[in-house]
Parts: sequence; structure tokens; C-alpha cells
Amino acid sequence: MKILEYTEETLIGICLTVMTSIAFCNVVSRYILHASWAFTEEITCILFVWVTFLGGAVAVKRKGHLGFSALADLLSPKMQKIVTIFGVVCSVVLFVILCKYGVDMVISQYNYGQTTAAMGFPEWIFGLSIPIGSIFMIIRFIELGYNELRGGKE
Repeated sequence: MKILEYTEETLIGICLTVMTSIAFCNVVSRYILHASWAFTEEITCILFVWVTFLGGAVAVKRKGHLGFSALADLLSPKMQKIVTIFGVVCSVVLFVILCKYGVDMVISQYNYGQTTAAMGFPEWIFGLSIPIGSIFMIIRFIELGYNELRGGKE
């Protein structure tokens, strides 16, 4: 799991660095050269999806994901564990469905030969962020559920 964590955090760092750099360069280009780089919006949007999924996976790993615990905090420790496991199961199901539809989307993009508007790159390459990001989330939720069943130990 350490390799997965390192991979997630490294990819987030790279994506954020690239996003920040090209957005900054585009702003400078607009003000100095009075010309905008059309491809920057495309790349930034694509990388934003990657950062969202990977950041979500890291948040689950660190138990930093959003949750409304006001009602769960009123329950007994045993019931809290049951509610947490139920949430994990629901989350895994959600991301399995998202992964399945993401794969369908990528196959469709590949079959139709869709390309990005500004760069003309194959759309399916960038569409892979949905199923791959979903897999990262599934792994992290399963890990969370496993740790919860073991008694909250990591």
C-alpha cells in the first residue's frame, strides 16, 4: 500500500504543478502577448479530474473524506462500526458502477475516434481518468473497510 500511496501523492503533485504552470503561463501570455493558449484549458480540465479522484483516494486513506457524523456519534461503538461498513459498501458499489460506465465511455470514445477540440489527442486517453480513478477509490474504500473490521487499526 505504500507504493500506492506514493504513486497517488506523486501524481497529484505532478498534476498540480503542471496545472499551475500552464495556467500561469497562459495568463502571462494573455497580458504580454495578447494571445491565449487554447490547449491550456483542455489540459487543466483533464488534470483536474485526475487530481479529484486521486485526492479523494488520499482523503479516504487518511479518513479525511466528508461525512456527516452527528447521528452516528450518538450510536454505540458497535453500531458506529456497522454504519461505517455500510457506508464503505455503498461507496464501493458507487465506484464500481462509475468504473463500469467509465470503461464503457472509454470504449465508445475509442470506437468513434473522438479527439480533443484544441489538441486533437484521442479522447479515450484522457477518459481513462474515470475508470482508473474509480479503481484507486475502490482500493482505498476496501482498505478502510478492512481496517474498520480489524478494529480501526491501520
